[in-house]
Amino acid sequence: MEVMDRAPQEWRQRYKVNEFANAFAERHDIEYAIPTDSGNGAVHTAVATINPSPGDEIITTPISDVGTVLGIIAQNAIPIFADMDPDTFNISPEDIERKITDRTCAILIVHLFGNPCDMDEIMDISRRHGIPVIEDSSQAHLAEYKGKLVGTIGDIAAYSLGGKTLTTDQGGMVITNNRDLAARSVGFTRKGSEMDDTLTEMLGPTSYRWGSARGYAFLGTHSPMTDLEAAVGLAQIARWDEATETRRKAAAILDEALYELPGIHLQTIRPGNKSAYYVYGYRVDEEEAGVSTEEFAKAVQAEGIPDCHGAYIHGIPLYKYPLFAEEHTYGDSAYPFVDEHGVRRVDYKNLHLPNVERYLSTTGTVLFRNTYTEEDANDIATAMRKVAIHYAANKG
Repeated sequence: MEVMDRAPQEWRQRYKVNEFANAFAERHDIEYAIPTDSGNGAVHTAVATINPSPGDEIITTPISDVGTVLGIIAQNAIPIFADMDPDTFNISPEDIERKITDRTCAILIVHLFGNPCDMDEIMDISRRHGIPVIEDSSQAHLAEYKGKLVGTIGDIAAYSLGGKTLTTDQGGMVITNNRDLAARSVGFTRKGSEMDDTLTEMLGPTSYRWGSARGYAFLGTHSPMTDLEAAVGLAQIARWDEATETRRKAAAILDEALYELPGIHLQTIRPGNKSAYYVYGYRVDEEEAGVSTEEFAKAVQAEGIPDCHGAYIHGIPLYKYPLFAEEHTYGDSAYPFVDEHGVRRVDYKNLHLPNVERYLSTTGTVLFRNTYTEEDANDIATAMRKVAIHYAANKG
């Protein structure tokens, strides 16, 4: 209502946006937070900030919403997909290193379902090869890796704020401690503006307003967050930690109920880490469980649990979707997968990642909500346990 009351005189002044960015940066104990219009816009901004040349390669995971990779292709770079770790469901550091070439310009990791990636291994690879790391933390709000909030470990991070633990309806955020990356991120979201060297302190040590020195300085975009969205974010941020703990308590109830059930494998959270539980990940071994992942989810839904779902992203890795397999990019060009001279840079049709292709179709999720009570979590656990025990007892 404050935004609406001030709208006739101060419409699009970004005062709430600046306040929200300040609060987001302070919660992460990080220098710079740059709001965007969406999570897709945030990842695109982070990729553009790294500034790949056409044909450069960015190593990432094929197990994510396509928004993770659209910014790569929009910058005319090439997603190079690495295999998954079957226990954590996250990108495999060993396969990241195997995929590095002289064209690799960044590593874009996803903390899948809120579970932190193996950041020690990934940052070691980054340092040894001199390759920056982008953290897609869209599903991992306030997740912790060995006591550090994810998003603060790599060079730059992107967040979705659309329907996540902290939501602004639609919106995103980019964070970094690197001043040069922050300046380019701000400039990219402001139609390619070159930001000057003056920072005016506003509310605290992590809060700044950037001045603009020169517009249209490079190829950028326009992806602003609005004051109305930021006002929603500010109302939600006070409940952020509580909502995260609600999800963790629900996960603990499911862990206890589902542990060691025949054919049910839970996403492994490594010791010392804390998942944000955007969703609760599980895997169904059909031979052991006597039921497929899809049938299991439908049976749990029939028990009155609509938030239990079957295979994530329909069990299909990104490289098998038409965008990649049929190279539907710019007109009939297949660019950047095929360069302007007709030289093929990547062949997704013949890409095979053994762990992804073995386990993704068996990987299901339970959508978690900030409003779940202990009773809700127990109802979900009871239904999942009942279904698992039923099929295991009747298999064959």
